Amino acid sequence: MRPKPARRRHALAETATAYGSATAPRGHVKLSISLPTDLLDQVRAAAADSGQSVSSVIAAALDQLVSAADQDQLDAAIAVQNEENLRWADAFVPLTSKLWADVEW
Repeated sequence: MRPKPARRRHALAETATAYGSATAPRGHVKLSISLPTDLLDQVRAAAADSGQSVSSVIAAALDQLVSAADQDQLDAAIAVQNEENLRWADAFVPLTSKLWADVEW
């Protein structure tokens, strides 16, 4: 199920507002892209809602997409590491149990 256009536009506007207020000046490159008409309409509306330029809305959306992909990769790496840690812990349970059993209090 795809989000409704108004909800998508609002999310784009929020992303652009946060992006516009948090970014330091940096280099820019002009490029030409083709977008579906309905998507461009939503981007333009989000730009108007947020007070940002169309370029800022698109840059914010791309920045958020890249950040989400980076976070997904990090989360996957942490999950693998957690699984390995659990295997090590499980492997040492018998040894740890024996050591605790042999402790004289």
